Amino acid sequence: MFALGLALLSSLALAEQHDRVAVVVGLDQPSPAIPALAGAEAQALGLSQALTDAAGYGRVFTLVGDAVTADAVIDVVKAGLDATSDQGSLLFVYAGRGAGGDYGEPAFLTHGATVEDPESTGLSVARLAAMLEPRTAQQSVVVVLDAAHDGAVDGVALIGPSADDWPTVPEWGLALTSPNARGRQAEAGRLLPALTEALSGEADENYDGQVTISEMARFLGRQMSDGGGSLLNTAGSVDAGLKVSDAGREPPPPLLEGAVVAVDAQPTFALQPGPVVVGAIGLGAGIGSVAMYVNKRADCVEATDGLICGFGDDYERYRAIQHALGWSAAVLTATAVGLQVAVSPQSVTLSGRW
Repeated sequence: MFALGLALLSSLALAEQHDRVAVVVGLDQPSPAIPALAGAEAQALGLSQALTDAAGYGRVFTLVGDAVTADAVIDVVKAGLDATSDQGSLLFVYAGRGAGGDYGEPAFLTHGATVEDPESTGLSVARLAAMLEPRTAQQSVVVVLDAAHDGAVDGVALIGPSADDWPTVPEWGLALTSPNARGRQAEAGRLLPALTEALSGEADENYDGQVTISEMARFLGRQMSDGGGSLLNTAGSVDAGLKVSDAGREPPPPLLEGAVVAVDAQPTFALQPGPVVVGAIGLGAGIGSVAMYVNKRADCVEATDGLICGFGDDYERYRAIQHALGWSAAVLTATAVGLQVAVSPQSVTLSGRW
């Protein structure tokens, strides 16, 4: 009786429908024979958390680790579609290993799958595509795949399904995004973190508090670019304004007329009081030395050895004072310059306007 009650409650929960539902699947390692794709499960869990906490999804189904079998993925996709309203959208995200994408038999390497026969032992893209179809003409399905990765096992390249491998793409209602599988250019593990950022609000280009699929696609394209263009494949068509997240960015502060900000700050020169005083004393000493020399020069007479300007102790004292003033002027001037350089603060010129 208790088990029957639980089953009834589960059925009622699944019967509740929402405008936005997500199915997120992550698997690091299908089997010990296949190299682990570190981070796929953690990234899937992080995305699910963002969808629940920030993006406004009414229901998020998450499947990670050994629970990711082919049948389990199909079952959770069916549950996700059942939980999506007739006018709602379903987001399906898969991160894990894949194979067969380079020879026309693309499949996801779910738990227990082998590279020898990925379609039979794993989840073929044909089987998944047959399940991931809009139930009504007003429904939208958005698919993001990261199963196209470098590496090989026993000569089989680990290149899984890509957007251009989808067997039947309707004219409307389905949108697909994946790394470039055949080009093998996109680094594994970059797509889900970028998607998490986008749906957490970073893709909100116009600051309207939501993210559309067009904004999401442009954000992913920029994040996945190698400088020469986007490394993503896309296929299908949905409404460009389809809302995929309720999260958004805060708009920048408004421009205020008359506000002054520092732009291209440049250091400026300002005289400091201390160096000015020392320099003035040095200048006075220099002027006094020159004045004493000019005053005495009139008493000098030409001689074989040069000018003779006087004799005796009085003259020697006069000359000593004149020389001392000259040297003092030189030392004080150098000191003033050194102090100015040492104590002058860095000031900036403010320019520009908001």
